[in-house]
Amino acid sequence: MQTLLQDIRYGLRMLIKRPGFTLIAIITLALGIGANTAIFSLVNTVLLRPLQISKPEQVHQIVPTSKGSDFLAFSYPDYVDFRDRNNVLSGLIATRFAPVSLSRSNGNERVWGYIVTGNYFDVLGVNAFRGRTFAPEEDSTKLTHPVVVLSYNCWKTRFGAESEIVGKDISLNGHNFKVIGIAPEGFKGTEIILEPEIYVPMMMVEWIEPGNNWLDEQSNHNLFVAGRLKDGVSPEQATAALNIISDQLAKEHPDTNEGLTITLSEPGFVLPVLRKAIVTSSVVLMGIVGLVLLLACINIANLLLARATERRKEIAIRLSIGASRFRIIRQLLTESLLIALIGGLIGLLIGVWLVDFVVAFQPQIDIPFKIEIHTDWRVFIFSFVASLFTGVLFGLIPALRSTQPEIVPDLKDATSQSGFRRSRLVSGLVIAQVALSLVLLVAAGLVLRTLQQLQTMNVGLRVENSLVMSFDLSLQGYDEERGAQFQKQVIERVNTMPGVKSAALTSFLPLSLNISFTGFYVEGKPAERGMNVPNAIYSMVSAGYFKTTGVQLLRGREFTEQDTKDSTKTLVVNESFVRRFMPELEHVEDAVGKRVSSTAPEGPFREIVGVTTDGKYFNITEDAQPIAYFPMTQSYNSLTTLIVHTESNEKKMIASVRREIQQLDQALPVFQAKTMEEHLGFTLFPARAAASLLSTFGLLALILAAVGIYGVMAYAVSQRTREIGIRMALGAKAGDVLKMILRQGLFLVLIGVFIGTSLSFVLTRLMTSLLYGISTTDTITFIGVPLILILVALLACFVPARRASKVDPIVALRYE
Repeated sequence: MQTLLQDIRYGLRMLIKRPGFTLIAIITLALGIGANTAIFSLVNTVLLRPLQISKPEQVHQIVPTSKGSDFLAFSYPDYVDFRDRNNVLSGLIATRFAPVSLSRSNGNERVWGYIVTGNYFDVLGVNAFRGRTFAPEEDSTKLTHPVVVLSYNCWKTRFGAESEIVGKDISLNGHNFKVIGIAPEGFKGTEIILEPEIYVPMMMVEWIEPGNNWLDEQSNHNLFVAGRLKDGVSPEQATAALNIISDQLAKEHPDTNEGLTITLSEPGFVLPVLRKAIVTSSVVLMGIVGLVLLLACINIANLLLARATERRKEIAIRLSIGASRFRIIRQLLTESLLIALIGGLIGLLIGVWLVDFVVAFQPQIDIPFKIEIHTDWRVFIFSFVASLFTGVLFGLIPALRSTQPEIVPDLKDATSQSGFRRSRLVSGLVIAQVALSLVLLVAAGLVLRTLQQLQTMNVGLRVENSLVMSFDLSLQGYDEERGAQFQKQVIERVNTMPGVKSAALTSFLPLSLNISFTGFYVEGKPAERGMNVPNAIYSMVSAGYFKTTGVQLLRGREFTEQDTKDSTKTLVVNESFVRRFMPELEHVEDAVGKRVSSTAPEGPFREIVGVTTDGKYFNITEDAQPIAYFPMTQSYNSLTTLIVHTESNEKKMIASVRREIQQLDQALPVFQAKTMEEHLGFTLFPARAAASLLSTFGLLALILAAVGIYGVMAYAVSQRTREIGIRMALGAKAGDVLKMILRQGLFLVLIGVFIGTSLSFVLTRLMTSLLYGISTTDTITFIGVPLILILVALLACFVPARRASKVDPIVALRYE
């Protein structure tokens, strides 16, 4: 211990003695560890951190699938059958996300809550922070127990952490609900990225979703289901047992359940496909920041090798008076570990700051999408282990190299005559540095090219001079007749406003999370049954929708006010709809006049009166999806989004359009008021976040490479001072020396570029999930990035080369 303390004291003195070297080394390492800490915090949140429930490893999402879809939902009757018939689950819960209107003294607020089965908290093993959770009888009969559990955040932010709130009534959708409890802090159920504010029993659904009575409908699949495995039951056993029940239900209800298959998935991200995308992106980002840290280690190793040149006399003296090689290696490693630990501590702080910075820029959307990236004990352990590992990694090779000096020349303080070309270790490190930097820069370049493609692509909607805002009439107690009249008045009033070209309503705003599917049957064609029925997105739109949004009609007409409940039922579909449901047609426009049904094979049928071009509906990188538009005058929907096409400056029109709506109903909550460009910002958020992160890492890699190349070239010039002096004494010109150093530096850079390009061709294939519209071998990226790196490397070589060209032969040869 005494020797260790001595090594630490001596190491600190040596680091303080060279503050410039120490500062550069610590900052370099801190940036590398900080980037790794930030990304590991994300990985920890989405992969490692357990849900705040009892024995989370036993809880799995129950996922119904079919040949046409990787993810479906359950109907309530199906949930009951699976709950009561299985013998592999100790409990099965069902949930549904729903907005509600919370009435308070200062007006109405639209909040999102969970409609849950009465066993929800019991199955998850969660007790209330205050009060209690639901009792079994509170979810056994319809509309008999209006009770609610508040989330901890809702209690704090909306009710000011009122201590006496339990037992009081609050108003939801105009009905009184008694608060019976407050959920624990941080509790989000089985989700990571969604945060409901209230929980109500499923039997109260008719008050929470007025006009909806899907509890008895076998065909209405709208519930997410999760179950807890019994002790000793594996996921494979549970899957097999649940599929037996699924086969039984397919025979009992072939029209709704045929073709249904059950799989189990880890909970946390609502949709399994979303979990897969997030996990893949996290792994890719973790690999990229790992390269950043490796690059930082190589850079510091180069700095230590250069510093070892200054210390060769000190090491030679210590060896000559009896110090063992192991003793000196231990001392040098102690210095490296001190740098690593200090850099790791600063890196941890940088990582925490980066996490807070990223979290602050989460997209603002109607649904409470929220990721809280935690820096818990796992993150601290990761940073500590990463610091120790890097300390050994970048310190060991220079320590071994430094303890093999030429003792006699070093004692005479003579410069080495080994030359730059013979320093294979230094050359290898600079080649590795260039290669790794190129890989990171190519990755950043590919993602930036993807973002460029996404920002310029046609999403099928008019983006410029368009604004949107939403309202839900059912939450204010409007029935269909009053609601349809209100919607008509909104369109009429907004269309007469100065600066408005046109306005329309829709139940589904493309590229939002509020998306619905239904099955369709073509008249005269054999019909599939159950889950095998092909489906499509559907939307209710008002007259003028296609004109307002800029969706192009290929043939046919828009909806008009003449499309009423008493007239012929009509439909407008897109190209993909025709290709999926009527592949026999030679031209998609020929679908006009055909008839389809969304209810049953025998009808009632609707006539297709128009065919539109395809667009983007769920996310901007999706393949072409079928969609069917119903006229709102024939298919009423209470939740609607107003789309307004303005003459100019749509942002300034938002307030006046909102006022126009609220003049009709001052208490109606209007939400998600924004420009269409801001709306598209949500779907571009993942690409922008990835581009920002990778660009930052790429820039960091470029800086590290430039610093590393500069340090290596400066080291090489110092090693060759005597040689350069001899050359100049024999008649070499300054320009000759300049070209010689640049040529040798460029030679190493070109080798690194070749290796890095080859690695990039292989490694960028892992980034397929992050790219869209370009290949992993994009020509522009693979030409432009190496050229940029070569130019930066030449600049880094130029400064030491210019210094070499100004060497004074007299000074260089003074030992002669």
